[in-house]
Amino acid sequence: MRVPVATLSGVAMAVMGVLPLAWLWGGLQGYNGMIAWIALILGSVVALSVWWMTPSSPSQRPDSIWDWFAIIVFTCASARAFFWLLYPVEDSWKILSPNNLGDISLHLDLIKWMAATSRWWPSSPILAGDMLRYPPGSDLFNSLLLVVGLPAERGLLWCGLGGAALTGYALWRWGGAMAIAAFLFNGGFAGVVIFHGGDPDAVSQWKNLFLTLFVTQRGFLFALPAGLLLMTAWREEIFGRGRIMLFPVQALLLAALPLFSIHSALFLGIAMIGLACFSAEARKKMISLALVAWPPMALLGWLVTSGAGGPSALHTLGWKPGWMSDGTAGFWVWNFGVALPLAAFLAIFLITPLGSKDSEARAFVLPSAIVFLACLMVSFAPWAWDNMKLMIWSWLVIAPYLWSRILQPRSLIIRACALFLLFASGAATLIAGLDARHGYELIRKSDLEDADWVIRKLPPEAVIACAPEYNHPVIISGHPVVAGYEGHLWSHGLDYKHRLGILNAMMMGEKGWQQKARDLGVSYIYWSEIEALRWPDSKLPWAKQTKPALHQVY
Repeated sequence: MRVPVATLSGVAMAVMGVLPLAWLWGGLQGYNGMIAWIALILGSVVALSVWWMTPSSPSQRPDSIWDWFAIIVFTCASARAFFWLLYPVEDSWKILSPNNLGDISLHLDLIKWMAATSRWWPSSPILAGDMLRYPPGSDLFNSLLLVVGLPAERGLLWCGLGGAALTGYALWRWGGAMAIAAFLFNGGFAGVVIFHGGDPDAVSQWKNLFLTLFVTQRGFLFALPAGLLLMTAWREEIFGRGRIMLFPVQALLLAALPLFSIHSALFLGIAMIGLACFSAEARKKMISLALVAWPPMALLGWLVTSGAGGPSALHTLGWKPGWMSDGTAGFWVWNFGVALPLAAFLAIFLITPLGSKDSEARAFVLPSAIVFLACLMVSFAPWAWDNMKLMIWSWLVIAPYLWSRILQPRSLIIRACALFLLFASGAATLIAGLDARHGYELIRKSDLEDADWVIRKLPPEAVIACAPEYNHPVIISGHPVVAGYEGHLWSHGLDYKHRLGILNAMMMGEKGWQQKARDLGVSYIYWSEIEALRWPDSKLPWAKQTKPALHQVY
């Protein structure tokens, strides 16, 4: 427990500590990169201090063959997913999963942009002129590593593997084999399509959590292990098993959570309220922790949702009963199988007089069930599917109690049937998502190298007009653009359509294109095969001027 907690504390301190340093001294490159070194050294000092001060707890080892089996499967899945997260094949950069085609380019963009910009809080690289409204914690840590010499592509690999190791340990400490299985093998009955050559995730909405959230949403590399270990510490301390995490460390991890995952911060806040409501023993501790941790959580939450100015991304909250449902009962059976009725049975049991005696399960399960129900009624993002970033927490909290309170006391045949129905389909989905058939080209290495060479002397803050494609070399290189990939702009709740319309008119070379460029703050126009395909009828007026008002990059 000491090493994982110390590691997470060091990362949290490095990321939080660099924010005022970058603001005061001109970005991570300030003083020839010393700002990044100072932040990493500060994080290392905190990590060593936490390791030294954290009380030793009795050594715990997996005590069953099922624990070892779950750990081995998690290790193999993580190795497959992250060693092939982004890998070279001849002249291509490839990724393993199509779920990551857009996300990995956004992360590369953010890593390189935050390493280069001197203005903090930084502006958004995918919508120039708008402040960054996205939890950048994991990418910011990679930016620190990039400044001190670790290439972004290699940093993605090693941080992915490290985050996976921390998450696997945290899952096991929280709920043993059941928690790991719930994470790897969630799903209803969509896995049956694999026998017909189909993709289970393509025909379901409650998709595999490991493949579609953990591998793609890099904030979970920190948020999942930090949140799970916090809840483990609360459970052990409140319900009589002893203290395993110091109070200041708990406050530090909570304070840093919004920088990595605003959804995780929201869930942990609700979990604290639930513990205070359903457990008298927890009330004083949760109130004390909230008084210390919630103010910085609120400040950082405001930063990542409002970007230190402008309209909050939270304006995208909306009433959407049924989540992603098509209005049929079959949707719920197909997507969730027996998980929903079993979880509902557990929640109902815990509010009966008999279940009310189980204060621990009530304190964790009931708030989680309430969050899950809220996600089925309210959309917390422009795309309702993103509610899964909250629903994942409800499921991971409930699953171990579903096992210990409902399934484990039953006969062997009932347990076996229930586990098969819960996890067989999800196991098929995981195998299909990691098998050798996968491998998708993100970008040609030669295109990326050519673009890097062409724009190598441009100022980091120079705004470039280019095609808004997720795999555009300018975007992957980390330069701010007028408008990035529309899927990212829309899902982040950004107001981009007016600006995208002006960009289209400008790149078509319509009358007044120069004024449009000035209105957008454009410094350079990038024109390549990608732009020629998107705007084939462009008049290219900038290429015909002897003294162009804007620079042009080919």
